Amino acid sequence: MSGRRPANARLGDLMAEAGWSGAELARAVNALGTLHGLALRYDRTAVAHWLSGTRPRRPVPELIAAALTERCGRLVTVAEAGLAAAPAGPGVRPGPEARAAAERGSEGLLRLALQARADADPHSRPPLLRSPYQPAPVPAPVWERDPAEGGPGGTAAPAGTRTTTTTTTSAGTSAGTVAATGTGIAELAARRHLASHAQQLRALAQSFSGLYLTHGGVHTRAALAAWLAQDAGAFAARHTDGPGPGSRSRGALGRGAPGPGPGAAEVWRGYAQLAHLLAEMTADAGYHGLAQEYHGIALGLARQAEDRRMYAITLRAMSAHAGRLGQPAHAVRLARAAVETAPADGEPGTLAFLLVQRAAAHAHAGQRADAAADLATADRLYGRHAVKPPDGPFDSYGRADLDFARARTHLALGEFPAAAEALERSLRGRAPGQHRATALTHAALAETLLRLGHLTRACEHWRAFLTAAPAVQSRAVREALGRLLRDLTPYRRMREAVPTVAMARALAERLP
Repeated sequence: MSGRRPANARLGDLMAEAGWSGAELARAVNALGTLHGLALRYDRTAVAHWLSGTRPRRPVPELIAAALTERCGRLVTVAEAGLAAAPAGPGVRPGPEARAAAERGSEGLLRLALQARADADPHSRPPLLRSPYQPAPVPAPVWERDPAEGGPGGTAAPAGTRTTTTTTTSAGTSAGTVAATGTGIAELAARRHLASHAQQLRALAQSFSGLYLTHGGVHTRAALAAWLAQDAGAFAARHTDGPGPGSRSRGALGRGAPGPGPGAAEVWRGYAQLAHLLAEMTADAGYHGLAQEYHGIALGLARQAEDRRMYAITLRAMSAHAGRLGQPAHAVRLARAAVETAPADGEPGTLAFLLVQRAAAHAHAGQRADAAADLATADRLYGRHAVKPPDGPFDSYGRADLDFARARTHLALGEFPAAAEALERSLRGRAPGQHRATALTHAALAETLLRLGHLTRACEHWRAFLTAAPAVQSRAVREALGRLLRDLTPYRRMREAVPTVAMARALAERLP
């Protein structure tokens, strides 16, 4: 604990608004700490100290604000709770203004470069990795929907709004169009450079996505952060303006160039995808505050690229992240924003993927009817999905991913037979090399079967999980292993469970 301050009346007022006693606030903070991998043991005595002016060490103030945010149904900041610290030093997360600028896209690429550089630096990395997740305002809508356009969930948009349409132009088309219109050689060369760089970013997104699906995010994220620290920084120095509405007069082609073209949007879209992947890997490693920063940066870059689809996909990922960290109301808000942002005439598989996350968020928030409606619409949309080989990791979504997300909704609703069926379908659709996804699907199915009383089948899937897990470096896999040992403790002497428990203990000793 740090030094004492005057009595914290702000925290007392918030507790009164939440209708919480000191013991209830302490339990909520302890529960959030568990989701962040922290073993906290606070009680009403600790809360009394906080009310008297003592400020707990980080990340506890952020966890207090997060608990009050979820309880009060509105954003509660650390400062509003009377727990703000002195100004942070270098290498610590930026304030709300910097994060808002990144999410608008005005400083997105520079912010990505600086964040990745701090992440790759051994001296500035530790405080970033310790930063906790903090609920933030849901980004305001940046795309308006046409009055005649119905949402993917079947609801029409408010009258008087309009749609901004984004056209995706391939790298080859960008250069070819310039040549056909007789543009000067210098600009043609600049656009060809942008097209080549966009192609490189797409290839990297494909490679890093494959590594993440195969081996998890713990080590893969470090490689991507190091690459972005160099490449994004160099690109930001040469190209100070993005292709979006906030671009200044010089454009995205450098000094003296006539202005941004479709090639610039492709580059910014590529960086948005890599920032999104880095956010997912960072969350998988258990660094939730830093993952939140990367998600915000990815959102801003997608906005600057005027890529409405990527913007919605990132909001969906942010919703899933919030839900995993015990923020169901915030997860619902983000999932709703994702569905509302997506173009209603977009690719049906993507719309289904957004809706199935909104269903899971509704289920965790206890909104059963809304969850069921979203699942039904997602199934109907995915039935119109044209399965084709994707050009990149964000081009389409497989049935296995949809079924896994669907199972999460059934589990939250207590529908265990339906969850088991969805997980079995998901396993059948998994590609052979996707060790992380395969391991986590086996683990989820084993836990579900155990709830249904099928110990023998549960142990079979636990052993399949234990077979796939050594190839994966993932906090999620490590936590699944912990649940295995906990859940099988009552059965550890039974014939079916003995070899499974022995395998699990051997693996737990080898994992870091």
